[in-house]
Amino acid sequence: MSFIDNSGNIILDAVLTDLGRELLSRGDGSFKISNFGLGDDEINYELYNASAATNAESTTIKQLPVFEAFTNNTAALKYRLINIVRNDLLYLPILKLNQLDDATKQTTSGYFAVCVDKDTEDLLFQSGDVQGVLAGANPNDQASFIRIDQGLDTNEISFTEALTPDLVETNYMAFLDNRFGRIITLGGDSVGITRITENNEAVQEGSLGFDTGETRGSPLSSALVSEINNTTDSKFMAIAGPRGTTFRFKINSSEQLQYSTALFTKLGGTMNSSTFVGSASDDLYFIDSILRVKGGVTGFSIDMPVRFLKKK
Repeated sequence: MSFIDNSGNIILDAVLTDLGRELLSRGDGSFKISNFGLGDDEINYELYNASAATNAESTTIKQLPVFEAFTNNTAALKYRLINIVRNDLLYLPILKLNQLDDATKQTTSGYFAVCVDKDTEDLLFQSGDVQGVLAGANPNDQASFIRIDQGLDTNEISFTEALTPDLVETNYMAFLDNRFGRIITLGGDSVGITRITENNEAVQEGSLGFDTGETRGSPLSSALVSEINNTTDSKFMAIAGPRGTTFRFKINSSEQLQYSTALFTKLGGTMNSSTFVGSASDDLYFIDSILRVKGGVTGFSIDMPVRFLKKK
């Protein structure tokens, strides 16, 4: 839904999402509106003029266009509004991709690459690990992984201060096209799928201190999330201020990509492996996708481009 200010009258423009229409069409009573979320995706707060004498003089931020309501619920509310009953907050926690270690860097082109089978791994890792390239078929044979840190990214508050419990992200959700791959633990253990979205995205969760008695996610998901040490000023810490938790994982390629080129020829293209190693012709298939990680507590989300590679 969206709110539209039309010449002084507030109009509520509401539509059902794809999932909502599906549930309504069943006619079995499964459609029930039990909660809703609010977001401010349209607003760029950097446009606010703090030097203006009054708020009325800083009108640019108030004149930004408002999104019309649309039905794709997976694309909506990237910046979800949260309710924190406190009046002493000057900063809100964020999720930040940590690329300070060689094992967690993206490729120089700004994406994570995933080798979908052993032949591709042998081609690209012939001289050792390659920056930003993950082994999707044999993840334990290679060190690279993806790391996302959470906390207050500011120098105004000392990193040694503890992040208050209501700002600590304890649950992470990863969204990745189910046809291409899934996230796994650093040890190579599989992680349960919470659900498959209407856009064919597999949703997998990792929680801090996961209780194996719970039904959500997988007991192994506890290996994905851990607390960050707030007492060490390390060069490998991406968050400048008080730190919360870190979410670390690898990507395992799907069997569809491992044993077939059908999706590559239908959805992808070809590229030269010289981007990563030596000179060669167009000897790699590729498919581009987006991996989204979202915080279950704070609602903050981060998108990362992922390129799946297969040797011809």
